[in-house]
Amino acid sequence: MGIKSGLLVLMLFLVPQAELKTVNGEVVQVQDGDTLTVKTERDKLYKVRLSDIDAPEMGQPFGKVARRLATDLARRKTVRVNYTFKDKYGRLIGEVFLPDGKLLNEEMLKAGLAWHYRVKHPHSSFLEKLEYKAWQKNLGLWVQESPVPPWEFRRENRLPSPPTIPENMDYDLFLSYGLLGNPKTRIYEWPDCRDYPKSTKGYINFGNFLDAEALGYRASPRCEGS
Repeated sequence: MGIKSGLLVLMLFLVPQAELKTVNGEVVQVQDGDTLTVKTERDKLYKVRLSDIDAPEMGQPFGKVARRLATDLARRKTVRVNYTFKDKYGRLIGEVFLPDGKLLNEEMLKAGLAWHYRVKHPHSSFLEKLEYKAWQKNLGLWVQESPVPPWEFRRENRLPSPPTIPENMDYDLFLSYGLLGNPKTRIYEWPDCRDYPKSTKGYINFGNFLDAEALGYRASPRCEGS
């Protein structure tokens, strides 16, 4: 491991990690291929957004098929949800473990009914392989010649402004915020900044300003108010 890589790993360990929390309950509703509602024994309802994957929206091809699979796998079953934060809608962003120990997030990828949502850094090589294998076998949505990723389908004409803290973030718009960090310069910027990069290759995506600052990045001087 090089010196720079070692420093990055050390920095990641030094950054305060969010506490892992757990909720157990029955899946009473499946909204789509990556969103469901869990009811605990005390009848408390939690909406859960599966982390690290992005299933087709209901208005997209395979949206209903993805919801059907998630329903078959999880509805009326008792699951464990591991999460570290909630987004602006109060959704738990996490992993859903099925009664047989399998991870619903991964099962959706294996079936070719979700993309690997590459919002974590570094990206999960395991999830990338699951997506690649599904694509290789032409499973699910991968039978399409040019499938449109959900984050592109959701993209608005005017990009939303990046939120300040994770709790104000819409997880579905993570990539749409366009909050980019340059690992070489440790500078971050967003679409409102002057001379915003045309290519995002080599940059890290952030969902909010606090996460960027916590990793030692600072705002570009080309950004107003930085």
